[in-house]
Amino acid sequence: MVLRYINLWTAFFKNSLTRDMEFKMNFIGDLFIDTIFYGSMYFFWSIIFSYVDVLGDFNQQAVIIFLIVMYLTDTVFVFFFGSNTFTLNTMVVKGELDFVLIKPVNSQFFLSLRYVSSYAIVSFVILFFLLLKLLYDYHGQFYFMDLIIFIISFTMGILIFYCIEFIISCLVFWYRNFSVGGWLSSEMTKYSRRPDSIYKGKFRRIVFSVFPMAMITSVPARTLIFGPDIYLLSTQFLVTIVFLCLTRLIWIRGVKLYESASS
Repeated sequence: MVLRYINLWTAFFKNSLTRDMEFKMNFIGDLFIDTIFYGSMYFFWSIIFSYVDVLGDFNQQAVIIFLIVMYLTDTVFVFFFGSNTFTLNTMVVKGELDFVLIKPVNSQFFLSLRYVSSYAIVSFVILFFLLLKLLYDYHGQFYFMDLIIFIISFTMGILIFYCIEFIISCLVFWYRNFSVGGWLSSEMTKYSRRPDSIYKGKFRRIVFSVFPMAMITSVPARTLIFGPDIYLLSTQFLVTIVFLCLTRLIWIRGVKLYESASS
């Protein structure tokens, strides 16, 4: 069964790559937009560090590493899920979800992974090697065990990111048309694009638990900068499991409420 779904995703990737290659300027345009996004975030933090030397536990070098991890998170998320999650609203409004539900495959898998943003591969390769260089400059050597733990934590962060976006997109089942879902998700995930040291008190506890924005980028980045923290990694694992289960339950409940095009 696992091999079947791997082969299915491979077919999705080949189809998406073919589509992207037919529109090369769109491919280049997506890379250009990413460059603007990365540049604007770097410029924003450069301005902040022109006034301060540190932000909590993060000095300027650490924040740059955090930014690269954040860019990588965004790139990997876009590669797998970015073109899919908020298509659900249109599919429900137009009744096109019917064609997904009748396919002999898990409907959540199909809806979440149908389209792959192949241009993100270019961004990923550049950012990954840049991250390795920055880590070597920061520590003076590579800690391979930290890199392995980082990959695990990074993967959990991506899954939490996906769960939040997918849960928001599923609100369309209750509201019948929830076109503001993309905007709401964008506003919520902004909190994951800041080092967790800037959050204090109760809100800091919230971003590490019920509103787990710090789990998306800050925990993987901390693993690379300060070394693994067993408590944070255990909490991230627990939050990931809870949100994956919640995503599945909301999807099943939402599909039961769905009124098909023939209704």
